[in-house]
Amino acid sequence: MRRTARAAALAAVILSGCPLPQPLPDYPEGQPVTPPRIVVDDTVRAVLQPDSIVRVPAGCPREPVYRLGATLRDAITNEVVVARWFVNYDPTNRPSLTPQQDNDILAPADGSVDPTLRETPAFEFPAYQYPSAGGSGATGGAGALHVVELVVSNGFDPNADSATAALPYRKPKLGFEVQVYRWVFLTVPPSPDTCTGAGCVTCPAPPVVPAG
Repeated sequence: MRRTARAAALAAVILSGCPLPQPLPDYPEGQPVTPPRIVVDDTVRAVLQPDSIVRVPAGCPREPVYRLGATLRDAITNEVVVARWFVNYDPTNRPSLTPQQDNDILAPADGSVDPTLRETPAFEFPAYQYPSAGGSGATGGAGALHVVELVVSNGFDPNADSATAALPYRKPKLGFEVQVYRWVFLTVPPSPDTCTGAGCVTCPAPPVVPAG
């Protein structure tokens, strides 16, 4: 009888259009909240563009664009994780303090093979569109340096989401932490046309134009 009443109550909620209550993250009281971990390389998964320094060919007719992303491991499987991307982050200088991409990463779907894993949406980094860090080198010329950062947390401080905060857009809530991974891009002269090895620095191929 009790089971029948519960089923009837559930049906009434659904028919009335009211959303069902969702499970909330269960954080340990009085203890630091462990942030999601960026999986750098566990022999199965690695960050996209894993080189310690990514060499960018200078002066290409077609701008090089690099696709970046990572896998996150989070033991709390029902929380939303926020991923923010920065280029040449400088808390004292606009616009470099502003996130270039901001993603809410939802909990994995029910039935996931490993519910502790989730993927960041990709960030496309156009190597010539940002001023070089520290003003060294032209934007697309040899010597230009860029630092791209992926910053993730399960609790950013909303009061720090402004240019006047002490650590704009990157400060966690009290008791929370952030995880950071950095890519370093250095623009160098492209390799000669005779270079064929894996270490060659070559310009992107022109797009293929369909025949006709």
